Amino acid sequence: MAGTTQTTDAAGERQRAREQRGIRSSQRAKADTGRLPSPPRQRRPALAALAVLLIAGGAAVAALLAMRVDERTPVLMLRGDVAAGQQITEQHLETTQVASELDTLIPESQLDQVVGQYARVSLRSGQLIDTTMLGPSGLLTDGTAAVGASLAPGFLPAGGLQEGDVVDLVSIATGSGEVIVEDARVSSAVSSDGSSATSGATGVVATLIVDREDEAEVAAVAAQNQLVVTLVERGAPVGAEEE
Repeated sequence: MAGTTQTTDAAGERQRAREQRGIRSSQRAKADTGRLPSPPRQRRPALAALAVLLIAGGAAVAALLAMRVDERTPVLMLRGDVAAGQQITEQHLETTQVASELDTLIPESQLDQVVGQYARVSLRSGQLIDTTMLGPSGLLTDGTAAVGASLAPGFLPAGGLQEGDVVDLVSIATGSGEVIVEDARVSSAVSSDGSSATSGATGVVATLIVDREDEAEVAAVAAQNQLVVTLVERGAPVGAEEE
């Protein structure tokens, strides 16, 4: 009887122990379900290498841009239009920063060498100054004279006139055309009605550079409105005939 009681008690102890372990296991399982599972750690060497390359590339681009900024130098630029043969003054010039490998651009430090030079071609405001655009002399030199002429439509080319044009001057005083000056230069050309002087549809007031020996005849013919101007070469650089 005593043995049976002990056996029953031992079985009961084991049962209670199992139940207690089951309760604790259930409680631990419930507690664990409240936390998110930790993701497995994965190694991605390719992505890490790409990130390093992107960082290095960005640094290289930034360094290149910084170097390009450092390479920008101040050069001379026009602040207004300059006609072919016109003398350059300091008021015509200003500076701007550029990054260029052109050796012909003129740096700001050479301003004094540019002032007093002459434009070989017509120059426009905002244009960078190039050494090929300048010359030591203008259209009006020793032995030449500037003569003004008011030219009506039909007495000049259909394309009008512009500074630097090389023209022949033709007199129609005798009723038949006679070339009285070859290779004269147009120093300036302004439309009589304010429109573009490059249109032959309107009259043009032009200043013509001729030899001193021809100035009287050209002036007389022009005053009688019997001067016709024919185009030989459009906008040729000043001094081109000497090259």
